[in-house]
Amino acid sequence: MPQELAMIENRDLIAMEKTVLKAPQEELIGRSLFPTISGVNPGAETYGYSLMTRHGAAKVIANGADDLPMVDEDVKRAYQPIYTIAAGIHFTYQEVFAAQMAGQPLQTDKAETVRRAISEKENDIIFNGESKVGITGLTNLEGIQAMNADKKFSESTGAEMQETLRKAKSLITVIPGFNQARLKLVLAPAQYEFLNSRYSDYDSRTILEVIKAAGWFNSIETTSALVGKGLDNSECAMIFDSTAQTGGFLLPRDVTQFPQEAHYPNTIVPYDERTGGLVIKTPYAIVKLSGI
Repeated sequence: MPQELAMIENRDLIAMEKTVLKAPQEELIGRSLFPTISGVNPGAETYGYSLMTRHGAAKVIANGADDLPMVDEDVKRAYQPIYTIAAGIHFTYQEVFAAQMAGQPLQTDKAETVRRAISEKENDIIFNGESKVGITGLTNLEGIQAMNADKKFSESTGAEMQETLRKAKSLITVIPGFNQARLKLVLAPAQYEFLNSRYSDYDSRTILEVIKAAGWFNSIETTSALVGKGLDNSECAMIFDSTAQTGGFLLPRDVTQFPQEAHYPNTIVPYDERTGGLVIKTPYAIVKLSGI
């Protein structure tokens, strides 16, 4: 006699689909770094875009000298691979039959776990890439600017931390066209916490409050994805222009629930997302500050 299939009812599938589209409780900030690039066919394997690089620098020349330095921007065609992030949930046949017998819906907690797993992988790809498939992230992009701090935050005064961040952000704001850039500052949790220290014995504000008052950054955020990602595994901060001029998050298909698959003794519901991670068009508008 053929084995009866344990098919999940439509009401449960709809409930799971609604659950999987909820944002995770713990904030994963990767998607908020840059505007989302949508409208790309999910079947595409690569995404082409124009990459701009700068070269040359001005210098002082003597009167009558003809050694004029050349400064230019090169534009070349670049291609970003698009890959699938996938995960699934399963229910045993007994779980499905028991829920149907009792007239109760299946637990949708598993669907939220799927969303969390896919979102965590997505967040890590945005910050650190995926070397196995050739995707680079914010911390290891080619062409970004780099700076090493003179001191760790743990050894610095409030004024010294402020000056370190000022120097780092100025690497972007001195670039023509970026003097009013909408910069974001992202740090690892421990380094962010140092900014909550009192600025000085004579100023009761926190270092974070002083920096916010300076108006250098559009937002200051924290993520564990940056832990140990600086030069020589040091702690780092990322400072960057957050507009579409600099980059975007490539998302041809957001998390999608697919038809259930019955394979005794389990019924499986697969989910996936199609992404290419970050597409960075002007990498010189990004600074990696290591050694903090």
